[in-house]
Amino acid sequence: MKIILLGSIIIIAGLAAAAQGTVEVWFGQAVAVRDQYRDIIRSAEYDVTVAMDRFTDYSMADALIDAAQRGRRVRVIVDGDKRNLLKGKALGDHLKSGGVEVMYDRSQSNLYDRFVVIDDHTVVVGSYPFIDDAPSSPLTDAVVIRDEEVAKEYLEFFDFAWNLTK
Repeated sequence: MKIILLGSIIIIAGLAAAAQGTVEVWFGQAVAVRDQYRDIIRSAEYDVTVAMDRFTDYSMADALIDAAQRGRRVRVIVDGDKRNLLKGKALGDHLKSGGVEVMYDRSQSNLYDRFVVIDDHTVVVGSYPFIDDAPSSPLTDAVVIRDEEVAKEYLEFFDFAWNLTK
């Protein structure tokens, strides 16, 4: 029994030591989540990847365009359903004119994701949508995960979704 318990403690300690990532949480009632997103996008050194089921916020689009114009590769997938495209198509054209690669998910599965990956090492995921009225809601959140393995998983999923949209 002591050997099993000691072995479990060693395994847990090893897993904890192997975990290099950090986690931070943004809650809408405590911070301006939109500003936090813009700051993290601004921090990108080479790559910004966005999957956003609803995207109608031009200030977030402008943050992505700014990243693209600073030489970062910026890719965005947005859900392509009619409800989102009413405003989203014009916003998508705005993004494209600023150097952002944009795809509309029109698969039967529909895109329900809301995440951003920065530079293959930081993932921001949560309830915060890139829509005009989201900043006024204190009931949004985002979790920032700084971990290369987690980022790799999200990028693989993004590439899968990107290929479905073609």
